[in-house]
Amino acid sequence: MTEPAGEERVRAMQDHYDRFLAGHYLWMSGGFERNAEKNRIFFATHGIVPRDTRVAIDLGAGPGFQAVPLAGAGFMVHAVDLCRPLLDKLADRSHGLPITVHAGDILDFSLWGGLLPELIVCMGDTLTHLGSLHAAGELVTRCHAELRPGGRCIFSFRDYPAALVGEVEVIPVQRDPDQIFLCRLGYGKENVEGTDILYARSAGRWSRSSSGYTKIRIGSYVLRKILSDAGFRIAYCSTGNGLITIIAEKRS
Repeated sequence: MTEPAGEERVRAMQDHYDRFLAGHYLWMSGGFERNAEKNRIFFATHGIVPRDTRVAIDLGAGPGFQAVPLAGAGFMVHAVDLCRPLLDKLADRSHGLPITVHAGDILDFSLWGGLLPELIVCMGDTLTHLGSLHAAGELVTRCHAELRPGGRCIFSFRDYPAALVGEVEVIPVQRDPDQIFLCRLGYGKENVEGTDILYARSAGRWSRSSSGYTKIRIGSYVLRKILSDAGFRIAYCSTGNGLITIIAEKRS
């Protein structure tokens, strides 16, 4: 379970998604099909296909950017997320697919323990939403314990370079004629303080709404060490396009 120091942050992140972000998530992310197709290509490129138990766990599944292509590839997917509105969007797209939805904290290991997965994915910046590096380490250790020998974990999350400590930047995320979505990031040594900002036009007038959150900073080297210490072999690591993506394999 989440350590006490991180529980408040997890609740704040859940409130941010439930109250503010979920209703705009598909739009600001560029749409479901675009993201699902990107992941289909990634999984196919790296040979992510069922080999053993056919069970995959998607931690921080959101609206199904990973779960749907994995199910389409033949996996029986267990999708875990804290945000019920996003899981509802996943359910709308999962008809006829072998996807089981679990609503709750990904650090509540009782939600997804004992399923004998051969694949666990934690993508889309989910890892940085955890309360601390300690929590990230606990998650990695549990993933190793749950995976079948030879099973794989895939992590992807945003790369926040150390050079940005003390800096503030505003990133344009998405826009159309009546909406503009911005993200303001303040870089600390261990955390990133974010504010999502939406400008929306209705009846010729613009309004502004916003919501804040905190993420932890995790570098490529740090996660590689956590994975290695847990008993994983690093099979792939990429730091391109502002993202860190790692595929780790549990030694047989």
